[in-house]
Amino acid sequence: MDRYMLDLLASIRSLARSRGTALIAVAALAMGIGFTTTMFSIVRGGTRSLPFAEPEELLILTATLPRSGSLDLRARAFDYLEWSRQQTSFENLAAFTTDGFNLSGEGARPERVSGTLVTPGTFAMLGESPAFGRSFIPADAATGAEPVVILSHGLWTNRFASDPGIVGTNVRIDGTQRTVIAVMPEEFAFPIRAAAWIPLGFDAASEQPRRGPSYTVFGRLRDGVDADRAAIEMATIAERMAAAYPETHEGAGIRVYPFTEMEMPREISRALYLMVGAVSLVLLIACANVANLLLARAATRTHEVAIRTALGASRKRIIIGQLAESVMLAAVGAVIGLLFARAAVRFFAVSTDHIIEAFWMQFEVDAVVVVFASLLGIVAAAAAGIAPALRASAFDVASTLKDRPGSSSLRIGRLSRSLVGIQVAFACGLLIVTALFVNSALQLRATRFPYVTQSVFTAQIGFTAGGSVAGSNERLIALEERIAAVPGVTAATITSHFPGRGAVNEQFRLEGRTFERAQDMPYTTVTYITPGYLETLQSAPLRGRNLTWLDDADAPGAILVNSSWAATFSTDRDPLGRRLYFGDREYAIVGIVPDLMPTDIENEVQHAIYLPFQQSPYAWNVRIMARTQGDALGITAAVRDAAAEIDPDVPLFEIATLHDTIFADKRVLDAFGVLFFLFGIGATFMTVVGLYGVVAFAVSQRTREIGIRVALGATGKDVTRLVVGQGGKPVLIGLVFGSLLAIGLSAALAAAIEPIERPGIALFTGVLALIGGTTLLSMVAPARRALSVQPVTALRSD
Repeated sequence: MDRYMLDLLASIRSLARSRGTALIAVAALAMGIGFTTTMFSIVRGGTRSLPFAEPEELLILTATLPRSGSLDLRARAFDYLEWSRQQTSFENLAAFTTDGFNLSGEGARPERVSGTLVTPGTFAMLGESPAFGRSFIPADAATGAEPVVILSHGLWTNRFASDPGIVGTNVRIDGTQRTVIAVMPEEFAFPIRAAAWIPLGFDAASEQPRRGPSYTVFGRLRDGVDADRAAIEMATIAERMAAAYPETHEGAGIRVYPFTEMEMPREISRALYLMVGAVSLVLLIACANVANLLLARAATRTHEVAIRTALGASRKRIIIGQLAESVMLAAVGAVIGLLFARAAVRFFAVSTDHIIEAFWMQFEVDAVVVVFASLLGIVAAAAAGIAPALRASAFDVASTLKDRPGSSSLRIGRLSRSLVGIQVAFACGLLIVTALFVNSALQLRATRFPYVTQSVFTAQIGFTAGGSVAGSNERLIALEERIAAVPGVTAATITSHFPGRGAVNEQFRLEGRTFERAQDMPYTTVTYITPGYLETLQSAPLRGRNLTWLDDADAPGAILVNSSWAATFSTDRDPLGRRLYFGDREYAIVGIVPDLMPTDIENEVQHAIYLPFQQSPYAWNVRIMARTQGDALGITAAVRDAAAEIDPDVPLFEIATLHDTIFADKRVLDAFGVLFFLFGIGATFMTVVGLYGVVAFAVSQRTREIGIRVALGATGKDVTRLVVGQGGKPVLIGLVFGSLLAIGLSAALAAAIEPIERPGIALFTGVLALIGGTTLLSMVAPARRALSVQPVTALRSD
């Protein structure tokens, strides 16, 4: 053991003498381990299982209508009740729907919290019980029952200061006094990030097919029943319901899938794992880089190793000594890589906090991630050190001792150049992935809007179904007038959805057209607005008139259509005056407006219609837009006061500029763009350094040869061609294989992630040019060094 300890100390002293080599090796391994650990941590956080007993048994059930292209529809109460009666594969079924609750009273400002209505028995099926208090019972969901609520641990702590006597007290939710019956355990926020729960019940109207609200249905499998068997049974139930209720259920099916896929679909999970694979290319590049460095060191130390071997050192001892160096380098690299991963994962978590909200998804560097990074360090040490160790111990001692010190009979050129080719190939593949993310993020950010976005204030008002301004002309007018009167506001409006953020799709029917099945009617984007909408966006009707306050609930239906809608659905005649139907209500087209990006900015389909808010008794999404002269967010307090004058129980939330609102859910792509930019820069740096090291080492080893060539008449071009040829061949081979790798990675990512598109010729060519250009530049210094070789000096050095 003492011998090996002496060898280890000798390795440490040797690395200390070669600080440049050690620093480059540590930096490469730190980037490789740090980048890979970062992506592993993100994927681990996004693909965690539910924190319940046997989470794989929890399955979501959705209705499907394949003929209309709808593969996941939330179930109506009728469907949920029928499925519950007929199924035998699940212990039980439960239903829930998420909503925002207005929490007010207690002398504090009204607060909007995430809430959920759940059927009694939901928590028991999850295997969860309140931290204190009782869970819901069927009587809580009965008509006329006393209103009750269960609070989350976080809400109880933050809003009620962890009051131990909270159970039995009343809180005001959506204007109704509810009795607190329990507080749930810490970290429990089912189904996504709920802060409060109220019981969900069904009345007699729920017995009617396709009536009433829709819900998310899930269940826990019985013992001995798997997901495939449950899916077969639910398909049979769907067929029975289609036969019994052909008018509403013909062609309908039922899809069964894991609960976690509700927030993390399977195709996204595959894409995340593919991204881990792409980023791990950095680690492979690092290993190849360090292997080349250690090969070069081994080549310069062959005389020393030969002496040790002649004095009795075994090959095993030589190999262990060489591996010890790579282990030390990998250990330091792993520690630095972990520090980077911790910062990068924290950046991702903060950037996506309000987008990725599932309570079971936690992005952090935990014990599992630390173990993963440690294993990467071990693998990296072995991958980077084994080839140099074997090469360093495999030579003829006698011939090596005959060589002059500093020269080498160790032949590493072919292996070294092969490692360079591998680095170039992997860097090419990773840079294409980097370009895809960065380009997609930049293209979205470069979107040109037909209106100002930075100077427009946006917020949502927490009106509920019982207190909505929808259908109330007086409250709509009063709210809009108060906001428009705020100093600094030049125009204001109330809308159901913000432009650029997407809106609801609804079916409609044009007059004179009939459909055999309701499912065959076309869909279009629908936004409910007040008359100030176009002025707020500095727009006006292209033809016809704007909506007015006279288009109220008692007036004939009136709508606006945008240019894309007219070009899509009314090519046969002038759309002005044309009538169409939503449900049983008739509307007349009174104006044509410009395309104002009514749907998500990524959506190519932008046809839409605008309905008067006051003619929509069921539009509960109440959002404010106000164009300002100065700082858009500077009017927040005044707008909050204006809303409180209409209803003191409603909060103002999701406050931002229109620009930030539009891009709020794009921050995941932005975060990945930043991370992959760093990954790509690191990969390019390591590839360039690796190639420089190989060519420079080759020049140093061939100094005498170059001197002889020059003495025999070789020109500067000849010497340059020799040096460039030394590094150019592996680069070209690497670019060829890297192109094939890039094509495969980009195709897979584009198929899995919607905003990502396959790279065009220009992008692909740019990446290849970047890698080829930077690698050629890395050969400039070695080439200049070769040109400076003097024949006499080179011959004397022998």
